[in-house]
Amino acid sequence: MEKKIILSTLDDDQELQGVTLSPDGAVRCVFSSDARIKVGTGTTTRAHASKLLWYVEELGNKKFSVRKINPHHVPSGEDRVIGLEKLLAEYVPEVEYYEEYTLPAMELLEDYLDEGEDRREEGRLYSAEGFFDKALGLDEQNVRALFNLGLIYMELEDVEKTRELMRSLLSIKSTFTGKDQHLFNEFGISLRKHGLFNEAVEYYSRALAFVEDDDHLYYNLARANYERGDWEGCVAALLRSRELNPDLEASRELGELVIRLSGNPALCRKQGKPPVPDGLAESVLGVLEVDYPAAPPKTRPREEGTPPEAGRARSAKPEVEPDEKPEREPRARHELKRGEGYAPSFSKKKK
Repeated sequence: MEKKIILSTLDDDQELQGVTLSPDGAVRCVFSSDARIKVGTGTTTRAHASKLLWYVEELGNKKFSVRKINPHHVPSGEDRVIGLEKLLAEYVPEVEYYEEYTLPAMELLEDYLDEGEDRREEGRLYSAEGFFDKALGLDEQNVRALFNLGLIYMELEDVEKTRELMRSLLSIKSTFTGKDQHLFNEFGISLRKHGLFNEAVEYYSRALAFVEDDDHLYYNLARANYERGDWEGCVAALLRSRELNPDLEASRELGELVIRLSGNPALCRKQGKPPVPDGLAESVLGVLEVDYPAAPPKTRPREEGTPPEAGRARSAKPEVEPDEKPEREPRARHELKRGEGYAPSFSKKKK
């Protein structure tokens, strides 16, 4: 039954008829707007009236996110933000459509995604792939499904499908705007750990187009450049990370690694890296303000937050002994796996 609700964000004389609220009190419903589309050319041109359907979600502070409803009745594509006045003036609630079509379709989409993730975590990769394909059948730009498929393809060592899927992710803005961050983190880690260093650099570089001053993201970019032997790219991103946050331990340790490899081509070869160009280590030294080390230690860089093993030198150093068991791969908090409690901030967007 239709119900009349006065929203907390509205003034006393403003109201939306029949709009159901989510449990947190925010508006989430389908709205329609009118559009006039010209058909034909010249003297045969005719104006055709059309109704467009939108999924509207309240963001707070009298702002609303608006996304198109696709032919499968679910919101899809990029969103845009409108104000309350525009919503009241140009959009009409479509409560019956929302309850009859969109809400069941969104619940089905969520079921596909949940089941796919459960099966991926159980190692049932091909079965999981089928559920994510079903999800993409409802929403071909669903970032959560694309992330999971990418992780599956990497586990299956299907490099071409991974690259193809990553190109899809890079074309979608919502990949980098703060949603599904545990998957963003896991995907970036997996690219690097599967040796797709060029793709990891492209991935993190694209993310930096949506943030202004994320020190952890710059560290991740520096680490990916280090892995592929791009010393200039590594140091440039490393210095930016240190500039934004001089206390970030992972960046300091990676800087120490660059210093210790500098002037030691034999050790670089042992690590599978080209020689460090002249001058780069000095620029890192100036930022770290440390003495040039006398001898390299015998450990690889570790993940940020991982304590050094007993009796071993500090982390962020190259592995020297070929038969020595490597420590965990380094990562900053941007590279936390699901459930570790940190999501990087993508709220600071470039103007």
